[in-house]
Amino acid sequence: MAKSTSPAEVEAITAPEELPAVGERHKAFAALALEAALASGVATKYWLELKAYPPGSARSLWLFVNGSWRHLDNPDLGTQDSVQEAFCPCSDSFDVAVWYSGTTIVGLVVRSK
Repeated sequence: MAKSTSPAEVEAITAPEELPAVGERHKAFAALALEAALASGVATKYWLELKAYPPGSARSLWLFVNGSWRHLDNPDLGTQDSVQEAFCPCSDSFDVAVWYSGTTIVGLVVRSK
C-alpha cells in the first residue's frame, strides 16, 4: 500500500535538479567567470576559409593573436574585406585588434596605426 503525502510534506522544486549550497554556487560561478574572461591582442597573421572545413562546420576567419590561432565563425563580407586590407603587403598603416575568449574571437576592429 502506497503512503500518501500531505501537501505540507511536499517540497516544490522548480529547478531540474537540486541546487548546491549558496557558497558552492558562488565558487562555481567565480571559476566559470575566470574561464570566460576576455583577452586581447593584435593579430599578426590571418587565414580565411573560403569553404567550411570540415564540411558542415562554420566557415571561419582565423587570426594569429598572442601566439595562438583564434577563430571568428561566419564572418560577414565587410569584416573579411577589412581584415584582408589590413594584411595587404602594400599597406602598413592598419592593424587588427582582437578580443577573444579561449580560441573564439568575440570582437575585432581594424584600426589605423
